[in-house]
Amino acid sequence: MITMRRSSGFTLVELLVALIILSVGLLGLVSTGALVTRMIGRGQRSADAALFAARRLERLRAGGCATGGLGGSDTLFRGTTWEAINRWTGTDLSRGRHHLDIITTVNGPGDRDSWFATEAIIACDVP
Repeated sequence: MITMRRSSGFTLVELLVALIILSVGLLGLVSTGALVTRMIGRGQRSADAALFAARRLERLRAGGCATGGLGGSDTLFRGTTWEAINRWTGTDLSRGRHHLDIITTVNGPGDRDSWFATEAIIACDVP
């Protein structure tokens, strides 16, 4: 009588299926890494722009009432590329107060710029 011995190991089909599953998983991991890198860059640009707007607001709060007109713009450069643009307008509310709007445009990759608004009321010392 001939007895068949059971062989151990994986078949070729099982190995191919495992390799395909592993490849799909690795491709997903690589694409997620690229997405995270872009999101970190976008977050850094937004944080820099928010700090730029906060600095402008503090300068306007400190000396805006003394300058008379509350309107203008300034640009934050990183090397030769602009990173953010602040545009602000102010409205006199009387009794030594001004309503201030700052619109900050953030330079994004390609043509995908974004913007956010900052709004404040600043008080001036009135004799």
